[in-house]
Amino acid sequence: MDRTSASRARQRIRKIEEARAAHVETLLSADEMIAGSFVVLVRKCGKPTCRCATGDGHEARCLSRSEGGKTRMRYVPARDEVEVAAKAERYRVFRQARAELMRLSGELAELADELQVALTEPYPRSEASGRAPGRSRRRREELKGE
Repeated sequence: MDRTSASRARQRIRKIEEARAAHVETLLSADEMIAGSFVVLVRKCGKPTCRCATGDGHEARCLSRSEGGKTRMRYVPARDEVEVAAKAERYRVFRQARAELMRLSGELAELADELQVALTEPYPRSEASGRAPGRSRRRREELKGE
């Protein structure tokens, strides 16, 4: 048994569990969300007399979302901007917490294996025969007959 390795593994497991608890709380406290990212695009309309032709573009608020491997943009009216931005942010935070939980779970499994190795010791072997101590087959058979 390697007590130093076991101690280190236990300490790391405790830290991971504290971090996991925080991420689980993030998931459990989640409110309504919208899948995607709220973005503000600046575009030029192409009219030569428009103000966007000289520098300032037109702003368009959109919800950007991947669907079937393609990025889809959906226009968000100004009246919905604050709500959509907040819900998209909650979605981002939720997904980050979920991803971190998955990473920590893998790390926790590896640490459990390390702890197992550090705490496992072989059963003592008989020095003369190299076999585990105990009764020989002949002696077991003799005891069965009694």
